[in-house]
Amino acid sequence: MSKHETLEEKRAALIIKYRDLKVDRVEREAEKIIFYLSRGEERYVMLCVLGQKTIGISYVRELKALVEKEGAAKGIMVGNGKYTYSAKSTASKMGVELIPPTLPTFDVFEHELVPRHEILSEEDRREILERFHAKPYQFPWIKASDPIAIILGAEPGDIIRITGESATAGKSESYRYVVK
Repeated sequence: MSKHETLEEKRAALIIKYRDLKVDRVEREAEKIIFYLSRGEERYVMLCVLGQKTIGISYVRELKALVEKEGAAKGIMVGNGKYTYSAKSTASKMGVELIPPTLPTFDVFEHELVPRHEILSEEDRREILERFHAKPYQFPWIKASDPIAIILGAEPGDIIRITGESATAGKSESYRYVVK
């Protein structure tokens, strides 16, 4: 990452990296950057709102229009300002994910004490639930608003596998159930 990158661009880079998104194209305007992304057949649009203290419903509507125009699955908005009440209350109905300005701008996964995290595939999920004879909610919980869950794109109902290593215990796996 370059020195001239904004906080919004750093957050966007983390999300793109850990959600395995491919950047198809980027459009830069005065106070915004639009990333057109894909993962397999699914397409996404990410709007980075630069230097705004407040991010209102107009940005959410703009992103929704871009999502519809591109035929994307979802819109992701990254900003460093506060989201207004109307932006927060209508974003999820419009298929827009709001990334909070409190999300760290550094790569938390590069820290030696943060183990590897991954969202389980449907197949792995069934296997784990069967192996432990458990319902998903019986695993320890992690909030969807946790920075790790946000970076990975985990949604309520997902299960996250955490793979850690230690000198004494070796490799260990634990699981977290994502809640709202």
